[in-house]
Amino acid sequence: MPRTTPRLSALLLGFPLLLSACAAPAAEPQRDETATPHGYVAGAQENPEPQTGLLTFNTETGEGQLLSLLTGDTSDAGTSGPIGAAYQDGRYALLTTAGGVQVFDTGAWTVDHGEHKHYYSAEPGLVGTAAVPAAGAVAGDGKAIAVFSTSGGYASVFRHKDLDAGNVQESVRITSTPHGGLVVPYEGHFLASVASAAVPAAAGGVEVRDAEDHTVLAAQDCPGLSGHATTRVGVVFACTDGALLVTGDDGAFAAEKIPYPDGGAGHPPAAGLAHRPGSNELAGAAGEDGAWHLDVSKRTWTHVPTPVPVVAASAVGDGKRVLAAGADGSLLALNPATGEVGAQVPLLGAPAGDAVPQLRIDASRAYVSDPARRVVHEIDYADGLRVARTFEVPAADLMLETGL
Repeated sequence: MPRTTPRLSALLLGFPLLLSACAAPAAEPQRDETATPHGYVAGAQENPEPQTGLLTFNTETGEGQLLSLLTGDTSDAGTSGPIGAAYQDGRYALLTTAGGVQVFDTGAWTVDHGEHKHYYSAEPGLVGTAAVPAAGAVAGDGKAIAVFSTSGGYASVFRHKDLDAGNVQESVRITSTPHGGLVVPYEGHFLASVASAAVPAAAGGVEVRDAEDHTVLAAQDCPGLSGHATTRVGVVFACTDGALLVTGDDGAFAAEKIPYPDGGAGHPPAAGLAHRPGSNELAGAAGEDGAWHLDVSKRTWTHVPTPVPVVAASAVGDGKRVLAAGADGSLLALNPATGEVGAQVPLLGAPAGDAVPQLRIDASRAYVSDPARRVVHEIDYADGLRVARTFEVPAADLMLETGL
């Protein structure tokens, strides 16, 4: 069994508690010392910059490594067996295994207060396992994480405040029917997939539930639902006929369809939706003939043709860049505003089994996994896709960027 770094009791009791720069001024009279300071996170150290890192895994063995992008230090992050998928929600990595979902505290996260952010670090380590049978899709909103059971047809919800205290316990259950579905926590509610009438084993729509599992917005059609992304506008679901956008405001929810232009004009639908966290732009591979770009704010799709088939794509969010991994091993920068290929560079090795390159984008860099060579490339996407650094890792079948 791979070693996992134990969670220190000091996480909860021993670390000094740092008051954020936006806490109440020291001179404020009769300050309530029992109140929780703004930005405070129990058991964590506050830092002046994001504590970013790379979390990589071997899907067959569960071998994992956490690499600090600031110091280059590494630590073991392995699981007790093969991994089906890796998800991320704030400080937590969620790893689907045969026994459920292993919850790993990456020890680095950002708390976004809108006008400013706080950057925290703590000791990384395994929290425990969410014992959800036939665990499928996992989604979170930084406050709660929902794990969908494809055989049970329900989602178990785990609150961050419980995980922060080391407790992996279900707090809410959102029910459905057995299918390849998902539940997305959003605005204190849950966006739950419903089974397709045409293909009962697949998801074909989305409805909104409250914490008591009551429906507050009836099912909205989304044929071939294949993934989701959370933006500042709302939650976007990928459908075969475009996207379904669900928005919420003070308990009131609405949904609208963003159809592909001209019915898709013969192009395959986007294979998933990916973006830089916090961005309102999304992108996905479009089969053999390019990539799709979705500007959620403008409610517009753009198809960008490529000289080679694309196996993965993600949006930078600046209105002029989509990064895509080509089937030939090249990395491409696509301009959705002009439809042009801004840059194309050779980068990746030959495909290794079922593992495909993964793209993770932050405010200044992109990280591209190279499973065949067991490396991760750090890309300066504003400088002609220049390779800034290359990191050797034990495996790169799955990759997450932590600390954002």
